[in-house]
Amino acid sequence: MRSAALQREYLFLEMGQSSNFSGIYSNRVFRESKQNRPNRLSQIVIAMRRVRVKPCFATFALLAVFLPAEHLRAGQTSLEKAESLLSKGATAEAVVVLRQIVADDPRNFDAHLLLGTALALVGERGESINQMAVAAQLRPDSASVHNQYGMVLSRFIEVKAARQEFEKALELNPALAEAHVNLSLILAQAGELIAAGGHLDRAIKLQGDVAAAAQTHYLRAKIWGAQNQIDKSIDELEKSIQLRPEYAEAWSDLGGMRRLSLDSGGAVQALEQAVALNPHDSTAQYRLGQLFLQDGETAKALDHLKIALLGDPSDVATLYSLDRALRKAGKLEEAKPIEKQLAELRAKSDRASTVALAASRLNDEGIAMEKSGDVRAALAKYRAALDLDPTGTGFQLNFGLALCRLGRWEDAIAELREVLRLDQDNQEAAKALYIAIDQAKAQRGDARKHP
Repeated sequence: MRSAALQREYLFLEMGQSSNFSGIYSNRVFRESKQNRPNRLSQIVIAMRRVRVKPCFATFALLAVFLPAEHLRAGQTSLEKAESLLSKGATAEAVVVLRQIVADDPRNFDAHLLLGTALALVGERGESINQMAVAAQLRPDSASVHNQYGMVLSRFIEVKAARQEFEKALELNPALAEAHVNLSLILAQAGELIAAGGHLDRAIKLQGDVAAAAQTHYLRAKIWGAQNQIDKSIDELEKSIQLRPEYAEAWSDLGGMRRLSLDSGGAVQALEQAVALNPHDSTAQYRLGQLFLQDGETAKALDHLKIALLGDPSDVATLYSLDRALRKAGKLEEAKPIEKQLAELRAKSDRASTVALAASRLNDEGIAMEKSGDVRAALAKYRAALDLDPTGTGFQLNFGLALCRLGRWEDAIAELREVLRLDQDNQEAAKALYIAIDQAKAQRGDARKHP
């Protein structure tokens, strides 16, 4: 068995601005609102970052794909070359080598597994899934393979199929902690919070008191928060930072939860730690500024609210709190531009509501036409809705999906990418984009064969 080859490769569910995805779990998953409301079901999602297929889950990937030693065979020179290339970030070159291996030896399990993972990293949906399916067929009784297959499916937002693979992995090995975590995120996304929490509890027991379990405790806290179990959420967050003291996001959420439990002193202590670890966390800066404002420490409140505003200059909650702090500090002239900005945002919101109503009517008409089978007429309605409200991502998504149904793949890709630029967590758009990219490639291949 080789000793220094690639020990693990990462498969990321987050879709960043590139096809290499980094981190473990998304730091923006389950984020509590700035108003410190407990997280609602809509916030419990696997974060899907903007999709563009070029090298880089923002944050953190659903999990690392381990290539354990038992999957690696001594003497496989070509496979070792591919692994070496992957470890150096040369994914495209590794894919070429791996494709040749599976062509020469269709039953080479290791090559199929590694090729499926590598293709997932570069966003090659169809071939990646096919290679992982072959690997699972070659090792039908391997829990780790089914778990890894599920991660690839999740990477491409094939949520139902991913769930089945994670469940299969746990049937084969109930002690596979990673599969419990993965399945819990799928369940939470589907609104099955009790079941999701149960799998996280099981994973926590299996992982024990190790640094890697900090993330699992953090996710468990988010589930408790979504269920309005504030004290239980606090307990999990405290355990998370005990295991990983530098975990800035857990400190920030702990501050938010302590504030909800009316523990102002404890909230300040946690949030000060959060901003010390990550000064660019606008959510933590906002929370801390709010607390200082409520406690009458206006100067400190101003410091933190100004930093929070840098992260989101048009956030109404931050602008409102900053305006209050400036007026309390007697800085009325400095408050005037903030008040003007707030008034403009409110006026813009009122105008947008009027336009959105008309655009929504056109969109509804398009949906009705599409249901009746007249996709071209529906496309015109969606286009008209977008002309009225170009920022309506729902209208643009429908427009893009209609283009897909008409086989206009290149046009659809452009629209779906714009949806994801405006709404980076839109899973329907992300899934459709991967399919459209596959179909566009196939269409170009057919055009070359039959000019």
